[in-house]
Amino acid sequence: MKAPRSFFLIRRSLGLLNRRSRRLYWLAVIAQMLTSTLDLAAVILIGLVVGGTSAVALGTGGSPASGFLGDLIPDSTDGIIAFAAVAGVLLVTKSLTSLYLTRRTYRFLANRSAMVSSQLADQVLSLSLLDVQRRASQKLTQALTGGVSAATVNTLGPNSVILAESSLAVLLLVGLSAVDPLVAVFTIVFFGLIAILLQLAIGRWAVRLGRAQAAADIGSMTELQHSIRAYRELVVANRRELFVKRFEVLRWKAASVLADSFILSQAGKYVFEGALVFGAGGLVVILTTTRSLESAVLSLTIFLLVATRVFPSLLRLQAAFTQLRNAEGVSSEVFALIEDLKALHQSPTAQVAFETYESAEPFGPSITLSGVSLTYPDTTEPALHGISVSVKPGQSVAIVGSTGAGKSTLADIMLGVIRPTGGSASLSGLPPEQAVATWPGSIAYVPQDVAVLSGTVRENVALGFPDEEIDDEAVWEALRRAHLADFLADYRDRLDTVVGENGVKLSGGQRQRLGIARALYTRPRMLVMDEATSALDAQTERDITSTIDEISGEVTTIVIAHRLATVRHCELVLYLDNGRLVASGTFEDIRRQVPAFDQQAQLLGL
Repeated sequence: MKAPRSFFLIRRSLGLLNRRSRRLYWLAVIAQMLTSTLDLAAVILIGLVVGGTSAVALGTGGSPASGFLGDLIPDSTDGIIAFAAVAGVLLVTKSLTSLYLTRRTYRFLANRSAMVSSQLADQVLSLSLLDVQRRASQKLTQALTGGVSAATVNTLGPNSVILAESSLAVLLLVGLSAVDPLVAVFTIVFFGLIAILLQLAIGRWAVRLGRAQAAADIGSMTELQHSIRAYRELVVANRRELFVKRFEVLRWKAASVLADSFILSQAGKYVFEGALVFGAGGLVVILTTTRSLESAVLSLTIFLLVATRVFPSLLRLQAAFTQLRNAEGVSSEVFALIEDLKALHQSPTAQVAFETYESAEPFGPSITLSGVSLTYPDTTEPALHGISVSVKPGQSVAIVGSTGAGKSTLADIMLGVIRPTGGSASLSGLPPEQAVATWPGSIAYVPQDVAVLSGTVRENVALGFPDEEIDDEAVWEALRRAHLADFLADYRDRLDTVVGENGVKLSGGQRQRLGIARALYTRPRMLVMDEATSALDAQTERDITSTIDEISGEVTTIVIAHRLATVRHCELVLYLDNGRLVASGTFEDIRRQVPAFDQQAQLLGL
């Protein structure tokens, strides 16, 4: 039954729980196992009822059974009815108790699954951006959702079922051994052999189905997201068919896995039903050749009685083992993620520890870079080479250079999104990620491609704030500064206007202005804008630039832009080339130091 691999999976799954949760889990499992004694007592009573009924019917006043159980067999109708009633109460009590404990166990595991998912998500989101992006978003989503559920609910749940049902089978077989050792040995050997052969036959199949299910789900999600993101291009090029075909193939695979999984879940039922018929037939042959007819009938009755209790137990065992093996395939991604997190959190450049420092001083938006270098994972050529820069509070800074020069990477290091592999960066004297946590809202960032949630304008501007903490007046002020308030005034829902998934109801320029409003909502003291006006028309760009100029002096602004008109009035211009800071100074200083920059400025009439 591949027990070592199953035990290894269970041990890893238990490692996801804290000590208290593991203790509660084992208490629930032990309670489920103890309910098996009710089943054993009920089966013994039913066996006595069968013996008593046989004795009364034969008029012998006794029973073919011998030993201490023979002395307990009722010899009257009233005794038979009483024993049967008690047996019925015990069986019903056992079933209800088992159902209650199983429900509580699975609910407990589901709650722990949610907790583990949240903890892992917290660890993932505390990493450097480079390490977050090492995994495809679809794989990460699967690991944190279905993967965690498979590793907890679909592993530890079946484990509790296996232990409870195994204890029931063992107790019933021990009780049967006390009554009839021959029948007990036959039952153990016959059903045990069937269970082992069945599990060997379907165990690997279950693992393959689990992995195929995860792969089909991840692949389907990937193709669907790709087709939605590139929808305009696909429509114009009339190339939607390829993505639809890929999605169709993956869903057919998923459908095949679903059908096979259903067959797999039903296989044990048909196998054990057939085995019960053949087992009863074989036992009849053995008993009729070795015992009297009365003794053979009683032994066969006891066998069938025990089988009616063992049979459902074996079905549940087989289903639990199958679910356990299936979970092995589905949960592989989450355990791989956990191993990566352990390694990454030990790396000094990977983890972004948002530790809050106690500071009575207000945020002074100064920036200091000392010999900052960065080499991306799996590359040998540095993206940044020993850059040193000092930015005073309230200073306006432009970062310019050709595409791929390292402008956005340098901004990411300033913001603490990426940690440098060499040198150091600080904001107001603290590492950037710690400054972010110490003075929340004092630092803001506007990317070129603004991430717009499929919610309302209010939720997008006040991104990350609970609804009850959102200040509508501050939202409107940010929208006015971003020159988006007039646009919203035409909408009936105003701040409650739903922008659609990824802002599909907004133009590119409106999405950028929404990102600018989001950055201005917290009234930051440091503002980083990465090509944040590239999708704006000339007039709106001038208006936004005017807004930025209004807050200069108090707010440190970092502007990354290809349009030189946007940055010509910045107090400090940094020119990057192939990850190196080759010139710094005023706009005119850069023109004198960098001929290519001067030529571009001349072409634009600047």
